[in-house]
Amino acid sequence: MICDCEAYMPLTGNPYLYGKPFGGAELLKMMDEGGVDVILTMASGYDGSDNQTLQREMEGRPRIIGCCYVDPHRGREAVEEFRRTVTAWGFRGLKLSLVPSETVEDLMRAAADLETPVTIHTNGNCPQIADLAGRFPEVPIIMEHMGYRHHADLAIEAVRQRPNLYLGTTVVAAAEPLAVKRAVQAVGAERVLFGSNAPWAIPTYGVEGIRRLGLGPEDERLVLGENFQRIYRL
Repeated sequence: MICDCEAYMPLTGNPYLYGKPFGGAELLKMMDEGGVDVILTMASGYDGSDNQTLQREMEGRPRIIGCCYVDPHRGREAVEEFRRTVTAWGFRGLKLSLVPSETVEDLMRAAADLETPVTIHTNGNCPQIADLAGRFPEVPIIMEHMGYRHHADLAIEAVRQRPNLYLGTTVVAAAEPLAVKRAVQAVGAERVLFGSNAPWAIPTYGVEGIRRLGLGPEDERLVLGENFQRIYRL
């Protein structure tokens, strides 16, 4: 089974591939081309898509697993929406923006209570993510983009420090797959998850990028799906 740890449900999709409109059917078409079975999917936020957009597109499409995205600046309302997406809508993850806000802590406490993994965008903020992971060791945190590109060393070091941190290969698997091999060698295949960043990146390229690394059958299975299945309890 191949599992994608990061894809999006924008309203417009990738105009170079499908144009308007974009929805669950178009996302599944992209994933089918790459042989992807399960997709952790988030609302893009920027074009008016939101968690309700995602919920509608999930209906009748069990391969699409919802991951809640909320703006921490909304305070208690953001926490309540996150809880609702998990308890009422069946979402299985949280996309967290690491911004200066007390609500970040509240969202992490809610994730711990709901036993929900968290996804965080990475750049030079890897040390801050490591600090957050240390305060919430029970919450699995996927570091999307592996610190791509200039902060990969910081991301790898963070994962070495915190057993609840994982590297998501979003974009990197397709664009610079050798960076994935380096990460596997540094922290072990069990700490790396395949992700595509669809529809802005093409899942097929990411899957093939990993398959051509020569990781070996066991490590390849871990990266492409088994780690995801364990973390998200599939």
